[in-house]
Amino acid sequence: MVTEFGKELRKIRIDRGEILKDMADKLSMTSSYLSAIECGKRSVPNSMIERIVALYNLNDTEKKCLEEAKNKSLKSIEISFDNVSEEKQDLALKFARSFEEIDKETIKKIKELLIKKE
Repeated sequence: MVTEFGKELRKIRIDRGEILKDMADKLSMTSSYLSAIECGKRSVPNSMIERIVALYNLNDTEKKCLEEAKNKSLKSIEISFDNVSEEKQDLALKFARSFEEIDKETIKKIKELLIKKE
């Protein structure tokens, strides 16, 4: 199944008249690897969005769409505890343990709190 990120990549390719192999060659990767990224079988490499933006001259709006699509395609997230206080580690672990049970109202409150910090 194609991920949101895969859909965005496909749109970029189609808009430019390219096939998967064309984009894979430009990104210096195999077609099968790029296909695996599109289908969510492989995670999106950290540098991939910047490379696509540069190669295809994407504007800020297109870059933001690609970043949002990447986020929607994530299956997991890794948090580094290097140089992080015990208090923050504890908070992250408590959040991870209760993540599945968080109700919509709590989600809304957490988002509001985090948006104020931006």
